[in-house]
Amino acid sequence: MGDDVGIRDLEWFDCNARIGRWSAPRPEQFTELKDLLAVYDSVGISGGLVHHSWAWEWSPARGNERLLAEIGGNDHLRPCFVALPHATGEQPPPEELAARVSELGGAVRIFPSMHQWRVSEWCAGKLFRALEEHRVPLLLHIKESDWDAIAAMLAAHPRMPVIVLGVYYRVDRYLYPLWEQHENLYVEANTYGVFRGIEPVCARFGPERFVFGTALPELEPGGPIARLTYAELPDEHKRLIAGGNLRRLLSGGRE
Repeated sequence: MGDDVGIRDLEWFDCNARIGRWSAPRPEQFTELKDLLAVYDSVGISGGLVHHSWAWEWSPARGNERLLAEIGGNDHLRPCFVALPHATGEQPPPEELAARVSELGGAVRIFPSMHQWRVSEWCAGKLFRALEEHRVPLLLHIKESDWDAIAAMLAAHPRMPVIVLGVYYRVDRYLYPLWEQHENLYVEANTYGVFRGIEPVCARFGPERFVFGTALPELEPGGPIARLTYAELPDEHKRLIAGGNLRRLLSGGRE
């Protein structure tokens, strides 16, 4: 089981990459789109979901537009807009934003801690309802929130796919009870470092719980690629995690 498919046999599709300049890149970190594409080509990643540094560190509205300008015309990349709650009027209304992202086949990422807001209903409920209506996936790094807040968000918006990024190796006691209750919870496989942990999750909850991610340019893609390639999983499970699950979510569940 899991011995037939090699690295180049899988269609890798990344849920978590960033382009654009920011305030303090390290020497080894790239900022340009061409460099991201070069890394993808070197390891056989077919494409991915990309957000822009401007939207993360400066202005979500300006950064989202800059993202479209930079990746426009590239059929291998999908836009990941950075979103804010509606009340301050810094972005288009949530319904308009969600409809545009859905039309582009993209997703939305949020940075509530960095951008100083809460994922609670009183603050972000209108945004989440719009994303849920259009089945737009929401990406959130675990350091930007906490498990109680994520649990409440999952319960309030059961048709909104939520992809939690940046999990670590001691998370199963959080994830397992949430997976028992919420089918709309997904985890980036990149940093899920539980020893031999992917196999029991797939056996109990199905391979649909994971999506492949790199966190480029913060991290490198070799580790997560190897972890999945050599996992003791059926080949079809590997194909889903490598790219099939994310493509399905970005299509609104139609693929």
